Amino acid sequence: MLLPVIIAFIYGESDWKYFLLIIAGAAIVGGLLYLIKPSKRRMHAKEGFIIVGLAWLVMSLVGAIPYVLSGLIPNYLNAVFEAVSGFTTSGVTIIADIEVGSHAILFWRSLTHWIGGMGVLVFMLALTPIAGGASMHIMRAEAPGPTTEKISPKISQTAKWLYIIYLALTLAEVLALVICKLDVYKSFLISFGTLATGGFSPLNSSLASFTYAQQVVVIVFMVLAGCNFALFFLVVTGKFRKAITDSELIGYLVTTAVVVILISLNVYMVREQFDTFGEAFHQSCFAAVSSLTSTGFAAYNYNLFPWFSKALLLMVMFIGGCAGSTAGGIKVSRWQIMIKAVRRYLRERIHPRSVNVVKFNKKEIEDEVVGGILIYFAIFILIYIISMFIVSTEKNMDFTTTFSCVATTFNNNGIEIKTVDFGGYFNFHWWSRIVFIVDMLLGRLEIFPIVLLFTWLFTPVRDVYKKIRHKTEY
Repeated sequence: MLLPVIIAFIYGESDWKYFLLIIAGAAIVGGLLYLIKPSKRRMHAKEGFIIVGLAWLVMSLVGAIPYVLSGLIPNYLNAVFEAVSGFTTSGVTIIADIEVGSHAILFWRSLTHWIGGMGVLVFMLALTPIAGGASMHIMRAEAPGPTTEKISPKISQTAKWLYIIYLALTLAEVLALVICKLDVYKSFLISFGTLATGGFSPLNSSLASFTYAQQVVVIVFMVLAGCNFALFFLVVTGKFRKAITDSELIGYLVTTAVVVILISLNVYMVREQFDTFGEAFHQSCFAAVSSLTSTGFAAYNYNLFPWFSKALLLMVMFIGGCAGSTAGGIKVSRWQIMIKAVRRYLRERIHPRSVNVVKFNKKEIEDEVVGGILIYFAIFILIYIISMFIVSTEKNMDFTTTFSCVATTFNNNGIEIKTVDFGGYFNFHWWSRIVFIVDMLLGRLEIFPIVLLFTWLFTPVRDVYKKIRHKTEY
């Protein structure tokens, strides 16, 4: 929060005092927790998942306070919604007019994207390595994807390399946008949202008022942000061939190309909204990449697209980017492995004595990983159905809005389809907003850390219930 303090001083705003107050409070609480840390530092997988879930919950609760103190979002639940949307890189907003916010608050709002994109605990691992096996458990719990790739023997070195690449790409986009005549302040905010695949913009119109050149820069970096960051390390270390032959990368790029072509043809031929195919292609490319990578930036009103195109935008939300990227969604590698697992199952039904293995990137995938992916899909669908059921209790709620709102929040995507306008999430009742908050956290941490956190929190209640029941029976 020191960065928004600096921004407030640069623009002569008074919001610096709110951030300093929160910094002091967080430092006191953090210091007390550090003093009472346990003597046994050994950590297992369960503790790693719970720590990640707790850290993200606390981070969101604290990160919401600047919105309340500044008066931009007086209601704390709404402020938590905005903070969670920022940290999880969802990009949906509860603010109807974002342009009234101060430079410091808007900087903090976009910075939450950048912090949450690569993972705040991964950043901490890069600064201070933790002993007792904690590093790997924390990174596995926070990193997106079915498996966690190490690009260095030490987890701390892996985390450092990831953040160096992340920072380099961010600064490269800032420079490119400045060259395209966007001011430095907005260039940083848009770059934070792009590389984190977040979607927060300091303008109510998102990126619709940007020039074509500026939008093309954003498209390029959205595509890069959807790639596995470990591949950039391979490129930097001279292993370019290995990087470009990655199965997930090929699947990701092919999916992007197919969706862009389909939407371009549909928009140009059906609705005839654009004078030239080039303009239709540009807007379709921006929309497809923004939705697939879960960035959520908008350069056009996508509700004016034909339903085929809108349905495609909704469907690719569930695909997402590559594992090891900042993108949301289920991830391309999970889809690829699941399809291969289904194919193996069908082969075994036809040829029971045959030996079939699931391979990905020419490596055999362990049955444990395949099973984990199938369980992930099952839990994902179950949570999605429950979330839709709860949100559908809203008055005058239609199926399309319910489906798209849950899809947007659960997949950490900012694309808004149907009746949810800019800041429209304010109109939902409190229970729906809580559902969206939980869905955003579940989507960013890929379900298991939050599920295990809730299980851990409710364990004492379950134990008390068992004791009462035991005494009653005897």
